[in-house]
Amino acid sequence: MSSFRTDQILERMGQRDPDFRYMAVSDLYNECLKEGSKLDADSENKIVAKLLQMIAEDSSGDVKGMAVKCLAPLSTKVSEKTFGVIIDGPSGLSKNIFSTKKDMEETKDISTIGLKFIIAEVPESATNIINLLLTRLAPKLIEQIQKASAEDTVWYCLDIVNDLLGKWGREMSNEVGCFEKLQSAILPHLSSDNSRARKKAIGCIGYLAVSLPDTLLNNLTEHLVKNAKSAKTSESIQTFIQAIAAISRSVGSRLGKHLKDGIMPLIFKHANNTDADENDSAELAAACEIKDNCFQVLEALLLRCPKDTDKYLEKIEKLSLTFLVWDPLVNEDFDEDEEMQEEFDDDFIDESGEASLGDDDMSWKVRKASARVLSVILKTRPEKLQHLYSSALPTVVSRIGKEREENVKLDLMSTVVVALEQTAIISNAEGDSRSSSSTLKKLSGLVPDIVKGLQKELTGKSPKTKIGAFQLLKELVKVIPDSLDSSVESLIPGIQQGLDDKASSPLKIESLAFLRAFMAHKGAAAVFIPHIQSISTPVLKATSDPYYKINAEALRVLAEIVKILAGAESGFNPESHIPAVFEATLNKLRQLDIDQEVKEGAIECTGLLISLLGDKLSEAQITQCLTILVERLSNEVTRLGTVKTIEQIASSKLKIDLGSVLAAIVKELSGFLRKKSRPLKQASLSALVALIKGHGKSKAAGSSLFEGILKESTPLVSEQDLHLAHLSLLLASSIVHASSSSAENVAKLVLPNAYNLLKSSLLQGIALQSLLKLFKELVTSKSKKVTYDSLLAGLTGIVAPELSRQSFSSIAQCVAVLVANSEAGTKDTIQKFVSDVKSAKSDHQKLLAIFAIGEIGTRVDLSSYADLKKNIVASFDAQSEETKSAASVAFGCIAVGNMTKFLPEILAEIEAHPKRKYLLLGSLREVIVRLSESKEGKENLTGHFESLLTLLFQNTAQEEEGTRNVVSECLGKLALINPNVVPQLRERVADSNLYTRACVTTAIKFTIFEKSLPVDKVLKEHIGAFLDLLSDPEIPVRKAVMLSLNYVAHHKPKIIRDLLGKYLPALYGETKVKKELIKEVDLGPFKHKVDAGIELRQAAFECMYTLMDTCLTKLDLQEFISQLVSGLQDEYDIQMLNHLILIRLAKIAGSALSGGLEQLVEPLKACVTATAKEQAVAQQVERNNELIRSALRAIYSINQIPDVETQPKFAEFMKGTVTQGTLGQTYAEIVHAASER
Repeated sequence: MSSFRTDQILERMGQRDPDFRYMAVSDLYNECLKEGSKLDADSENKIVAKLLQMIAEDSSGDVKGMAVKCLAPLSTKVSEKTFGVIIDGPSGLSKNIFSTKKDMEETKDISTIGLKFIIAEVPESATNIINLLLTRLAPKLIEQIQKASAEDTVWYCLDIVNDLLGKWGREMSNEVGCFEKLQSAILPHLSSDNSRARKKAIGCIGYLAVSLPDTLLNNLTEHLVKNAKSAKTSESIQTFIQAIAAISRSVGSRLGKHLKDGIMPLIFKHANNTDADENDSAELAAACEIKDNCFQVLEALLLRCPKDTDKYLEKIEKLSLTFLVWDPLVNEDFDEDEEMQEEFDDDFIDESGEASLGDDDMSWKVRKASARVLSVILKTRPEKLQHLYSSALPTVVSRIGKEREENVKLDLMSTVVVALEQTAIISNAEGDSRSSSSTLKKLSGLVPDIVKGLQKELTGKSPKTKIGAFQLLKELVKVIPDSLDSSVESLIPGIQQGLDDKASSPLKIESLAFLRAFMAHKGAAAVFIPHIQSISTPVLKATSDPYYKINAEALRVLAEIVKILAGAESGFNPESHIPAVFEATLNKLRQLDIDQEVKEGAIECTGLLISLLGDKLSEAQITQCLTILVERLSNEVTRLGTVKTIEQIASSKLKIDLGSVLAAIVKELSGFLRKKSRPLKQASLSALVALIKGHGKSKAAGSSLFEGILKESTPLVSEQDLHLAHLSLLLASSIVHASSSSAENVAKLVLPNAYNLLKSSLLQGIALQSLLKLFKELVTSKSKKVTYDSLLAGLTGIVAPELSRQSFSSIAQCVAVLVANSEAGTKDTIQKFVSDVKSAKSDHQKLLAIFAIGEIGTRVDLSSYADLKKNIVASFDAQSEETKSAASVAFGCIAVGNMTKFLPEILAEIEAHPKRKYLLLGSLREVIVRLSESKEGKENLTGHFESLLTLLFQNTAQEEEGTRNVVSECLGKLALINPNVVPQLRERVADSNLYTRACVTTAIKFTIFEKSLPVDKVLKEHIGAFLDLLSDPEIPVRKAVMLSLNYVAHHKPKIIRDLLGKYLPALYGETKVKKELIKEVDLGPFKHKVDAGIELRQAAFECMYTLMDTCLTKLDLQEFISQLVSGLQDEYDIQMLNHLILIRLAKIAGSALSGGLEQLVEPLKACVTATAKEQAVAQQVERNNELIRSALRAIYSINQIPDVETQPKFAEFMKGTVTQGTLGQTYAEIVHAASER
């Protein structure tokens, strides 16, 4: 900003015309906003002086307002001295506020706004400016609050102090005696006759309480409670209760000590007070305001002080339910009489559709506040959900239909929605079905009442309550999809009204969103077919609505209608409905100048029409749609959705003829495999697989088409992305299956990459299974150039010493597939491998031979090969540990192929060679584990059951953990076959040998299988005896219990859910650092501490993570959250795990976490501000940085919890630490990364 420019602006600021002055200040404001603009000392003095003069003297209110607005950005660019002039110079803003002159009201008001703008604009880094505000301005404000005779001066000073406390409350506490003076200055204004002064004083107290030390906070709380108790007027009672509500929201758990004898008796007394004369409207209104404030206090305490309010929960619930239905101006008979209600509705409906008895009726505030309290209980205490379904929700639901105030109705609906959301989270996590979940059963029982209460709202006059009703119903069908099936007929009029031409856009969107969710369950066809005409007509009309969001939602509903038409029983003919649906869809599919949402909806609906109802469409209609879909493939915006639609059509049972567009589609999809987008590549590969499977043998498909696909897909066969590799290999095997003549091309193009993939230690799972399938297709293709021998040579040729054990295993599985699916030459191959086990020229050849024999042995009976057992057992004495381990597995695998011959030999070897016990038990494990996976295998094991059990129980006391784990797995798998093993395991939990106790406890986790089995019931009966070992004195036993508990809780939580209350204290006890487990080891020049409890703590927190997911309703979440305090200060791995717990908890129980957040702020702050030691190596620095990033990810998740910013300590942590400096940059990167997911 040049001197000339400044002079010019000053000149214009002095013009007589207010418009010129306004524009001059506006130009100055815009100049101040520019980065890097700066004033010289002389210019800033002149401009500041002129602006202050304009604020005090200018005749134009607009000019004054612009001058004030300009001071905020200008204040960040001037010197400290000039800043002092702005705030308390001779013409400073504070001087205007403190002025006792008459007719200064406008100037005082504008000056107050100016100071508030400046306070908001001052950056945290400007410590000198902040210090100046707190040391020069704050004391003068406090003095004015205490002594000023003008009421408006007090208001303005309180307003500014409010902002100072909100932004720099902690810093103000550094000034000696500041808070004492401020508290004594503010408190008298709570008794002021002026409501504005009282309101401002309450706001200040709320902000002040955040930073008060305990002594002052206790004094403040006691003062408020004492004055509330002694207050004589309703106005005074209301003021002091409002002040208590303000500090409740601010300080949370710090108020805990004042609940029992102070706050709670006071609140219950005034909330329950029914002395007000119902015929005196003023007295009743005052009583309602007090009750409303009481419920606000309860709401704040439930959110911010959850632990201490738990003991009052029952009383709070009863109080809320009492006043939820409290309507003193309407008698009880009216509530029960539906005819009277209808007459009331007709007589007292206002223009907005809201029923009202007049402005004097304030009782609705009490009912609204009661509903909010119940909503908070539901949000923060999921463990109470089942209880609330019985005690509270029936009242809430029944009240919806009786309530006359729109605002209260919406809060009642919102309360039910919260209950449904909590139910959805819990039922999804715990995996309960409606038949097994008592919560879902209770919800099902409420459905008729919910429908009855909402039916009238859906056809009423209020758009807001209609939207609320549809939102509630949508959540209901998300939790129980078929819950409204019996109510379809009664809901249709409401749906039709929601989609009426006169309905608002938000109402139409909510109606369609509900309808889509309602129609999405499996049995929808039978339910909706009788009403399909009345539903489809308004939906079809909505597809041509001017608003694109309605179009898009209508097309999504239309997609569900297509599914219903396709799923109709044979007695119904859908053909009369198809033309209208087809025309509406095609109309949108053709259009290019529409929103992406609409395009995607049209493409999805087209895919469903063709794939499900293609036999009802003409060939010309299908061709017309397919041609457009091919065009959409070339559009970057629509191509991903189109690819998925093509896959759907290609997979259709109707075998749609794609001959006319097959080549064009394949060309486009193959080209997409070169794109960077992973989702696009994944979708394209899946679509190509579907096309080849469904149409690979058609005339339109040929060798050139296949070759083009293979050239593009082959580069994706790599360890860089195993899922894409799996799809590419599946595509190649599908091509060979469709056209055996393509085997040569596949072998030429794909196998080189496949061989490289086999060398990777990462290859496993579905990628490996797809590779095995490819080798099977190739060896059975009967191609003259792709033979068994050439494939075998290719596999054995890639074996090298540097390969990992996983690579040897993968290659061996491929070899076994070749042997099992080929006739010629396999005996020679097997014999060579048998010989190589003993006499291979190199270790890696020997290792391949052992692995191959094992894999072949699971598929082929090898008992006829004489030297097989001798050669494998001889390998147990090899020098290489890998060879020994491979031989152990192979011995078990060949026994799977012929159990009668080889299992007795394994048992005999265990008896005869104790030194080989670990290896031979490994062989036995291989037999038991593989055979327990099939019905036939289980039958084969039955004959050897007793001998196996005897042997295994004899080996439970092995000191070596690896051997014990093998025994545990074998015992667990045998228990799956015969549940009577579980009681035998239980008998040994009291064994004097600690290793036996650990072994039988570990066996429990191997009894768990995905499907429900008879062993589950037996295990549930005996699980308590195993969990009792959580208090075992030995570390290995406690660790084994927690690992098994974690596994059971993850896979079969029902087994342990009812017992958790008994064992959680012991589990929580294991999360703490125990000094007796820390030992100091003398390493000569220095001493090193070894903590034997780390693994226990790690296991305990892992258990907690799992229990949070699967047994949420059995946890006291505040107690759970308090355990994280120590975990967030523990070792690296444990801290990382606690961050994951916080991320998950923020998602599934955010409100509960918000209530216990205060205690977590300091540990999180210590983590993100920690720095590596000066002598730290690069790895330690990186670990510290990763720990900080992990904590910031947790903080980001917490920051997404609704209303978490009202938690003062966390808000201050975010503002003062997380978003500052380099830490702020890292946090911004995490926020950006999360937004892109």
